[in-house]
Amino acid sequence: MDFNNLDEDDISEAYQMLSVTDRKHAKLYSHLEYLKEAMKQAKAHEFLKSEGTVAERQEKAIASVSYDNAVKEWIKALEEYKILDNERNSQARIFDMFQTLSANRRKGML
Repeated sequence: MDFNNLDEDDISEAYQMLSVTDRKHAKLYSHLEYLKEAMKQAKAHEFLKSEGTVAERQEKAIASVSYDNAVKEWIKALEEYKILDNERNSQARIFDMFQTLSANRRKGML
């Protein structure tokens, strides 16, 4: 994309991408929040069913398969969310660049 020649078509494409991904972006974010709670629950469950000192129980909970699975699922969801979030941020920057270029054109700077 030639950023010096941004036009209304580029802005329209950026807006379309943002509007199409609004719902998915929100759902991915809410899924991340859900998975954060799932990690806490997995850790708490393993902590409560284990024996030993608090420190030992804490280590057993963190080392448990259920907690490990919850963390892996959260990381996978985070990656998916961040990819989409970064793509959306790139599209939003097109709006900013277009606005700056338009202002510069009006002032005769380009």
